[in-house]
Amino acid sequence: MLSDWISIMTYRSSLLIRLISAFRTFSVAVGVSAAAMLLLMLSAARASATDATAQAASRPCAFSDAEFDPRSDVHALDRYREAIAQLLKQEKFVELDCLADAARSGKTRFPGGGWKLRNLYIGLEEPRPGHPTQEDWQQHLELIERWTRTNPQSITVPIALAQSYISYAWDARGDGFSNTVSDRGWKLFGERIAKAKTILDDASALASKCPDWYIGMQQVAQGQSWALPKATELFKQAVTFEPAYQYYYRSYATYLLPKWSGEEGDAARFAEQSANRVGGEAGDALYFLIAEKIVCACEDAEFAHFSWPRLQSGFAALEKKYGSSLISVNSFALMAANSSDWVVADSAFKRVGDNWDKETWLTEAWFKQNRDSAAQVAPMIIRIRASRKEALANMQTPEGQAYLKIVEQKLAVFEQPCLKDSNGDQTRYEMELSVGEKGNAELAQSEQHQNAFSNCVMRGLYQSFLKKETPFPPPPHASYWLLLELDRATFAASAK
Repeated sequence: MLSDWISIMTYRSSLLIRLISAFRTFSVAVGVSAAAMLLLMLSAARASATDATAQAASRPCAFSDAEFDPRSDVHALDRYREAIAQLLKQEKFVELDCLADAARSGKTRFPGGGWKLRNLYIGLEEPRPGHPTQEDWQQHLELIERWTRTNPQSITVPIALAQSYISYAWDARGDGFSNTVSDRGWKLFGERIAKAKTILDDASALASKCPDWYIGMQQVAQGQSWALPKATELFKQAVTFEPAYQYYYRSYATYLLPKWSGEEGDAARFAEQSANRVGGEAGDALYFLIAEKIVCACEDAEFAHFSWPRLQSGFAALEKKYGSSLISVNSFALMAANSSDWVVADSAFKRVGDNWDKETWLTEAWFKQNRDSAAQVAPMIIRIRASRKEALANMQTPEGQAYLKIVEQKLAVFEQPCLKDSNGDQTRYEMELSVGEKGNAELAQSEQHQNAFSNCVMRGLYQSFLKKETPFPPPPHASYWLLLELDRATFAASAK
């Protein structure tokens, strides 16, 4: 290699001497100084090199992401990230810069709305696949350092390096509770987060800018436990730079969780405020994307503060704008299950099929348990809703209103024994009651969770059904549906 390099340099020197000699001969003939002519030739060479660079930049990248389709493959994004990691291992630095520049300038997204740029950085943030060893980490960091030397003006490289150090810091800390982290673990965590911040600070001086620079800094803010006002200011700067980069909102919402710097309900309120600020379908889609980061297959109270109707609107808006993604459908199914909307959940599970997402559900057992529950409960709820619709229609007629008043009076026989058992429950409860042709209680049902008072009343109606009693007068027609409100407080007051 050294002899080849010397030969090339010798050739270049010889060529330069011949060029200068030619310039001198030419200058005598035309009266132009050799220095001036050399300057002209060098300028032309630089212009030619610039044109070549521009042409190279205008050519499409060799790597194609066409095979990574989240619409039909739940693992598509993870496979894309692994492919990006493989390009790094192969030291295809020019190609990586090409891909990042194209994703950045084009603001391109995968179906479902995920930015290609963010997924590229995820592919570069740690050794893939599997659980990296310390040797894996060292090789990974050395590769990115080598990339830095080949293109010191690249904005992609320092961000990838900084985010790798952040992931390396969490590798030292571990995933356990803070009181389980060793002193050495904390020391390495702090050093690596600080290293990442220094890299990002230095990168801010580069001419090129990138929206993911702020993601790296948000990760630093979380790792260094910045005060909330400082983290909020960083978030505002990020959104000003690229308002549509949903990851800023997701990162900040995470920071607002009680385990970091917020209180219960803060993340949901932030999501609502952000969605309202954006407005329209785009705001609803953002609301869903933020909640997608918060919802989990665990006992987490924060998701309960999100509006389920708005999440449904947001999911529909997201698919309308960017198409479907099996990962988002998995998230939507989990949201529906956590919201106890088993009809919507069942529909989402049918779309998921066997393509369950491990990051969403954590275990296949939990996925199947929720899927099977939805399949069992959804048909019953559909029947309840149909009965409710029929009951509401009956109550719109004069005969239905008259019959309802009679049934409400007769129902006191079932309500009276339940006053003592309900322990002062003040919750109102709606149920649908089907009255048979002879005035017997055929079926009582509701979508609502039962309270003590309603449970006692429904138990009394069921006992009446078993005894074949007819506590009500014959209805306008057989299997007549009524909508009844059970209110212990109102009944107790009227019974005095």
